[in-house]
Amino acid sequence: MDPLVIAQIVLAAVQDVLFAAAAGALACAVMGMRSGLPGEGRLRAWRTASCAVLACAALAYLWLQAAIMSGSPLGEAASAVSAVLTESHFGKAWSIGFAGALLAALSGLRKERGSALFAVGLVLWVAGKAAASHAADSGDFSWREAIHVVHLFATALWAGSVIVAAVLLGGFVRMADSSPRQRAAFCSALSHLATAALVVVLVTGFYNVLQDTARANASLLEMSWGRVLIAKLACVVLAIVLGGWNRMVVLPALRMRAEQNDPAYAAQQRRFDRTLAVEAVVMLAVLSFAALLGHTSPTMG
Repeated sequence: MDPLVIAQIVLAAVQDVLFAAAAGALACAVMGMRSGLPGEGRLRAWRTASCAVLACAALAYLWLQAAIMSGSPLGEAASAVSAVLTESHFGKAWSIGFAGALLAALSGLRKERGSALFAVGLVLWVAGKAAASHAADSGDFSWREAIHVVHLFATALWAGSVIVAAVLLGGFVRMADSSPRQRAAFCSALSHLATAALVVVLVTGFYNVLQDTARANASLLEMSWGRVLIAKLACVVLAIVLGGWNRMVVLPALRMRAEQNDPAYAAQQRRFDRTLAVEAVVMLAVLSFAALLGHTSPTMG
């Protein structure tokens, strides 16, 4: 594989993680405020920084794309950037996404309506990403592209909320002012959000797989794309098992001990946090495989 393509895949994975972190920070901020947890200001700074870095990563990705499309060395791709932006479908899709990343980053400068602007920026980013994906093969503003937008956003909410919550609850961000009941309420809200997002991810993901495999005349194991998809699905299943364990086994006991001010609450919270941390690592793998999948054609090979 061309080194530039490998670099592009790595950069795409970084962008997926940054987007998920931004979406997760927004979701965790909302859940935290409803649960009474401190740290909303830190999360606002976190999501703003994530989108600022996301915009920078998008610029680097554009440069790589220009080099690949023009066949020129990386250091000489400047002359091709303008042509890529103005004459290619990728350029138009990239411009929409980049505008969204900038809007989301700049929204952090406004306290009033900042969250609304941030959400609009995320929608623009994911719309641009979908327009540059396999889903755009059916045409712009198609039903398939719209479903892929929903899939990408739901995936970011699911993975991002788990990753950000794992950092918050894992002690990397100081939450000394929070009470057991507040933490338990936050964990419950996280579980409900992750479950709802997962349902959307599975439904839209199943639709996407059907559309992609419909044009392939080979089994999944005979295609590089299929093997990457299987690896991604294995990680998704593992994440579902970990999340299900927390939701069905750990969380009920955690809520009960928090309500009763049971001294055993702390041990139960650590149990929840450890499982969540493992799930967050699996989510990073899911996002990485998703980036590789987006750069692999669903054809024989």
